[in-house]
Amino acid sequence: MQDLHRIFFGEADTATSFFFIEIVFRTVVMYVYTIFLARLVGKGGIGQIGPFEFVLVIAVGSAAGDPMIYPDVALLHGIAAITVVILLHRLTTALLNRHRKLEHRLEGEPLLVVDNGEVCENRLGAGALTRRELFSLLRQAGIRNTGEVEYAWFEASGHLSVFRRKVAAKHGVSTFPGND
Repeated sequence: MQDLHRIFFGEADTATSFFFIEIVFRTVVMYVYTIFLARLVGKGGIGQIGPFEFVLVIAVGSAAGDPMIYPDVALLHGIAAITVVILLHRLTTALLNRHRKLEHRLEGEPLLVVDNGEVCENRLGAGALTRRELFSLLRQAGIRNTGEVEYAWFEASGHLSVFRRKVAAKHGVSTFPGND
């Protein structure tokens, strides 16, 4: 019985209501800080998911994993952390759905990276997308030359939306490796 109490509530010094409040506070701070860092990494660094989903996966994984492996981390502490993360995610989603300006600011907006066959060099880099990554994404879309592209938008999700010209322009840059 004493072992079950330790497993669920932790050792005597962590089995207090104040420690549960501390867990909630620590979780909120780490959630907000991780979202901030995810935004700094940029769209390309996270991949196919947005910064909020990225933070959710990391936070839930960590909160679930620690009580599984470390005997000094009580199950209820992990459950409390996961619950707070999920509630924060739901709250954040609700706020972003109500306030579009906040959503655009936190999740980012699409970035025009090819305009009428010309690569918008001033929009590349700075944690968003490099020329090499752009050309790789264009090749994946079946683009051999930037002259084939009317517009290409680098989405907040990390995807590239490509709008082809009806007739390819004669100018442009090859997207084949070595030209990036």
